[in-house]
Amino acid sequence: MKLYNVISTLILEQVSNSEIVDAIKNKHVCELVYEDDASIGPGRRVVYPVALGESLRNNKVVRAYQISGPSLKVNEEGIPLPDWRLFRVDRMNNFKPLKGENSVFETFNEPPLYNPFGDKSMNRVLVNSKF
Repeated sequence: MKLYNVISTLILEQVSNSEIVDAIKNKHVCELVYEDDASIGPGRRVVYPVALGESLRNNKVVRAYQISGPSLKVNEEGIPLPDWRLFRVDRMNNFKPLKGENSVFETFNEPPLYNPFGDKSMNRVLVNSKF
């Protein structure tokens, strides 16, 4: 089983906890491919990851402010609306910080409605952004 986990991590480019923690602490804008539920489907998302924790069902999760991707709602003009999402780590692939000008990682400031005191969707917060 350990060999299978190593091979699947290499093939699928699954995200590691250290990559997530680094992105949260350094406030990196990140992209990922998320294997969502069947109603939305997999797809590329761009997010501001702000917290890593364990869900009420004990899954590792990332609380993030999503700014791009298929799961966003749209307004009357068809413009996608950024919103808060909870992403299961085991459904995240190809997680990486985005590079901007001069190959420097893009960063973000405090997203709207950010709550530094926890998350009711999590049993436990392991790492949280500091703004």
